[in-house]
Amino acid sequence: MPRLLLLAGLCLLLTVAPVAAEEEAVLPPLSLREALFRGLEENFDLLAERVNLPIGREDVTVEEARFDPLADAVLSMEGERTPTASGSYVGPYARRRELLVGVGLGKVFETGLAARLALESSRLQSNADAARLDPEYRSYLVLDLRQPLLRDAGAEVTTTELRLADQQLEQARFDYLDQAQRLAEEIELAYFELARAHEILRLRIESRELARELLLGNNAKFEAGIVPITEVQEAETAVAARDEQVVSARQQMETAAHRLKDLLEITYNDPRASGPLLTEPLPGTDQVRPDLEAALALALDSRPDLERQRLEIASRDIRLAYQRNQRLPRLDLEASLGVNGLSGEADGSGALAARRYEGDYWRSLDETGQGDGYEWYAGLRLEYPLGNRAADARYRRAGHEKRQALYRLKGLETTVETEVRNTLTAVERGLERVRVAERFQGLADVTLSQEMERLGEGLSDTFRVLDFQDDIIEARLRKVNALVDFNQGLAGLYRAMGANLERHGILPLSEDKELAHGQD
Repeated sequence: MPRLLLLAGLCLLLTVAPVAAEEEAVLPPLSLREALFRGLEENFDLLAERVNLPIGREDVTVEEARFDPLADAVLSMEGERTPTASGSYVGPYARRRELLVGVGLGKVFETGLAARLALESSRLQSNADAARLDPEYRSYLVLDLRQPLLRDAGAEVTTTELRLADQQLEQARFDYLDQAQRLAEEIELAYFELARAHEILRLRIESRELARELLLGNNAKFEAGIVPITEVQEAETAVAARDEQVVSARQQMETAAHRLKDLLEITYNDPRASGPLLTEPLPGTDQVRPDLEAALALALDSRPDLERQRLEIASRDIRLAYQRNQRLPRLDLEASLGVNGLSGEADGSGALAARRYEGDYWRSLDETGQGDGYEWYAGLRLEYPLGNRAADARYRRAGHEKRQALYRLKGLETTVETEVRNTLTAVERGLERVRVAERFQGLADVTLSQEMERLGEGLSDTFRVLDFQDDIIEARLRKVNALVDFNQGLAGLYRAMGANLERHGILPLSEDKELAHGQD
């Protein structure tokens, strides 16, 4: 006998140990806040949208660089040898060779002024009889200026593309925030759907256990000759039917878990990938919810898609002002001021003047610095296309595009108002359904308890008890569904208000880290 007890104890230990180990391997429930943070940090679609932010910053840098100084340099050589019968050249050919070297620094200012300061030097060799310098060095220091007076004049026009790039960057931030809020809502809905599936599975298992207990009782009564075999068979049929319900509920739970795992990018190598994905208990109905007026005011003030559309209208205003300027004639003030120097000069007269001598490059620079040789130019240049049809058409098109953006804003505001009203209605009706389901559940509990007492007294039968069991499970399912719908309605309401991230303590930022954990 002791040996049998020991063997039975070992068998019990072997059967219980794997279950205990499996229970230890189950991870703790995943909180909604943890799911939101993980989804917002790991979801690939949102990460792809986030990349638009550094792209937008680079676009701004590109437009800012239009006003950066521009350095340039030139190095060129040219030469020629032309047969000639003129006595103006030494020999039968006219020879000429020139080397040009120059550096410059240019800049476009926000006023539209384009300026360039350049220093150029040339080295010329020629066999012309009149040439007295061989080689001849010339140096030039020139400042060129061009200031638009009508078209393309002023910072408002020249910075158009830069300001549009700034607006596009802000729009990208609101696009990212809008997608983050929509993803957060999708995660919340999937999370509550999984919580619903867990509750339904638990209730289906509970329903099956009630049927099994009834079957055990009927078997005992049948063996005692109290009830006919039909009572046992009816209970067996109910157990089989409820087994099928358990399998179906488990399938729905697994499908809901896969959906949430997909949103959270939980892959095969993640600890939560293989095991069951558990959720925390459903929040109750005592959660804070705004009234319609406050919800509408917040939504119209802070929805990111509305903010983005308002920025679109501002961009259209910038484009419209630019196209208005482009209708003007082009009138530019041009000016140039330069000094130059030569490496030598005519020296003496007669035979001395006919002598050729080498020029000195540094002397050409020195002469340039003294400003003895100079040049200047000032003038106005006017251009105006006859009819100016293209500029007028672009201006009218910009006006049409602004009106289009205004219509879209008004339409979006109407859509936002409808979303807020619908989601608030879902919350209120969900709350009413929870209260009704609680009353229904209380009545079903009392009815089943009374019917079980009648069954014990032989005043009821299996069919009636099974029917009342179905009623109580149905009442609990109604409460679960109503509570899930209430929480999903709240998720939709806060997203429609543009406040679902802040609701869970997730604070959007404007720089490289776009999302951060808020304070509890």
